[in-house]
Amino acid sequence: MEIANSPDSKAPDAPNQFIAVAAVYDHLMQSVPYADWVAYLRRLLETRGARPRRILDLACGTGNVTELLAEAGYSMTGVDIAPGMITEARRKAEALGYSIAYHVQDAGLLDLPGERFDLCISLFDSLNYITDPAHLQRAFERVALHLTRNGLFIFDLNSDLALRENFFDQSNMDPGEPLRYDWRSTYYPETRLCRVHMKFWAREPDGSERYFEEDHWQYAYTTDEIKEMLTNAGFEDINAYQAYTLRAVNRASDRIFYVARKGGGE
Repeated sequence: MEIANSPDSKAPDAPNQFIAVAAVYDHLMQSVPYADWVAYLRRLLETRGARPRRILDLACGTGNVTELLAEAGYSMTGVDIAPGMITEARRKAEALGYSIAYHVQDAGLLDLPGERFDLCISLFDSLNYITDPAHLQRAFERVALHLTRNGLFIFDLNSDLALRENFFDQSNMDPGEPLRYDWRSTYYPETRLCRVHMKFWAREPDGSERYFEEDHWQYAYTTDEIKEMLTNAGFEDINAYQAYTLRAVNRASDRIFYVARKGGGE
């Protein structure tokens, strides 16, 4: 068993994640049913009778969900910590003619002066990548500051089960594919960190192959911890759902969606 103070069991201060992979991210995620995620998001909004107009997509990546919501008529703003991901998002928005404001920012330091949103979303277990609980608490507080009164915050997290049972492990080494990859994860129960070592082989336009690696780190938060953090940040009416349903979370839940309402004043 790995020990808590092993160098391999600690997330680095500047992890090499979403850097080289930014250019191939959309190809990597092409099988993701983004429209189904948006449909579920709307279902969650219906449970609250919410009709947001201005939406903040926090940790938006290359903007795939952001674009779908912009196409549906919402006023969209996207924020991500990875410059390469925002570069791709901006390029695609310009090509599609979408007026989406994209910013490179850390969620825990979110600062969009004068901006207030009816809804903040953060999807695809993005907030698991905040491996310092204190920093996640700050992120929740910054989100609350950017929401209108009674604004909603909807996000999902991988559960301890998903990280512990190596749900990240996947591979596609088909030589005919333009992007081959092999991912292997290691969970460190003492620190509740999961390290995913990712290897990629990307075919270049000239036929050559570019190899690169990234290490992605996630933290396993409990539902009680998340609810306490949200409460401390000023959120109320907090619900946790088993992913893609309206059922309560149970021990078999590998992905959990949270819906919380900003309480108090502006």
